[in-house]
Amino acid sequence: MTFKQFLILMLATTGAAWFAFGAVVWSIDPTRSGILGFAFFYATLSLALIGTLTICGTGIRTLTHRDEIVSRHVSKAFRQAFLFTVLVDVSLALSAEDFFRWWTATILILLLAVVELVFMSAQRPRG
Repeated sequence: MTFKQFLILMLATTGAAWFAFGAVVWSIDPTRSGILGFAFFYATLSLALIGTLTICGTGIRTLTHRDEIVSRHVSKAFRQAFLFTVLVDVSLALSAEDFFRWWTATILILLLAVVELVFMSAQRPRG
């Protein structure tokens, strides 16, 4: 798959995910839908955020680091988009249950930073 094909596919699926998220927000009543409504909300939000952040991250990396292979940009951007989406989703879930505090946010950010550090250290050294 070429980078252009990847970009077109990601743009199309991300657009569909944002459309689905909008449909969930406007059509599902959280007081009557139960756990299924919340599952649709978080699932569509997650897919839309991952797609958007991956596209933006890949674009920025491609423009600023032209010496690297594009597939490396995509994998880094996807990993970081996934971790940031986990941060947003867990924060929203904690906030919905009234458990979101400054110290839970700090613990969550530190945990995700450690995960990113592990991924960064596991990469092959250049040389």
